[in-house]
Amino acid sequence: MQNSRRSLTRRMLAISACAVALPLATAGLAGAAPAGTHGISDTTVKVVATGLKNPRDVTALADGTLLVAESGEGLPGCPVGQVCLGKTGAVYKIRGPWQGRVVTGLPSLGPGVAPGAAVQAVGPASVLPDPNGGYLVLSMGGFDSNGRAALGPDAATLGTLSRTRDGSVVADYVDHETRLNPDGRQPYSNPWKVLRTGGGYLVTDAGANTVLRTAGGTTTTQFVLPTIENDRDGVPTGIARTADGTTYVSGLGVYAGQSRIYKVGPNGPEEWLSGLTNVVDLAAAPNGDLIALTYTPGYLEDPPQPSKVLRINTTTKEVTEIPTGDRLIMGTGLDVDREGQIFIVNNARGTSGELLRLTY
Repeated sequence: MQNSRRSLTRRMLAISACAVALPLATAGLAGAAPAGTHGISDTTVKVVATGLKNPRDVTALADGTLLVAESGEGLPGCPVGQVCLGKTGAVYKIRGPWQGRVVTGLPSLGPGVAPGAAVQAVGPASVLPDPNGGYLVLSMGGFDSNGRAALGPDAATLGTLSRTRDGSVVADYVDHETRLNPDGRQPYSNPWKVLRTGGGYLVTDAGANTVLRTAGGTTTTQFVLPTIENDRDGVPTGIARTADGTTYVSGLGVYAGQSRIYKVGPNGPEEWLSGLTNVVDLAAAPNGDLIALTYTPGYLEDPPQPSKVLRINTTTKEVTEIPTGDRLIMGTGLDVDREGQIFIVNNARGTSGELLRLTY
């Protein structure tokens, strides 16, 4: 069902992946709590960074460094009712007491909004360190090759995995979807999460309904995510690999209870856990658990309902909610460090985004 894919990207993932095609909601953000530490039951929530511009994902490195992909704010001053391409996407870094943007000027696509409204942008979605220096940035799309070309040459790295050190493209997922269209539906690409694996990378393309592998300069379709009820797209979102080498992929679904987690076996994805709602990212904890982030229990509602963090035992499949006191609003990405601390991108719509740390 093609409408499933479009409605997801326009209304859910990053709140605006198809901004060029539809007007965007402009409801204001829920108020952010002041920086500090907040105890909630057995969970401690601490604000690590504020003022992030449409943050999408966080990567926790082995040395304690945190990298946040910011989709930016489009083009400042863009007229209301128009969609403009700017260069406000960025990579934000936290290392010890220091934090700030280490890469700026990345493509960012967003609509003009009225004063005081939250601008919603398409841009960097996930970031990894580049073994050759700099960073590898996965950027969102929300179109096919023709749609991207219409935005001009400055949009060339949208929908790709690219290097910040020289701007070169490692993999072009929009081109892959436009040429091959693996699921046979409307060609439409919106890369969302990236996982380093061996000598390559696995990428979930929520728009194309595929998981793709890039290695040695070549991109191949690892698999198409199965459709769900009423022939709706499964919509791959999060991807994680646990310590035993097992890869898991989350499918967002559309309505309550339709989200699934798949275990990737030799024959492709096997449904492993069902009955969840709007799982937007996954991460592997040191003890072997999966940590899942849900975007909202009802994505058609505005303002969005609180996000949830779930701990999933990969042996028993027991699902336990980690209490956050409804502190999370529009969480879109998470990662877990070696100590088991959970880092979550919060308030992911607008320029008042946060990075939170959960300990439990």
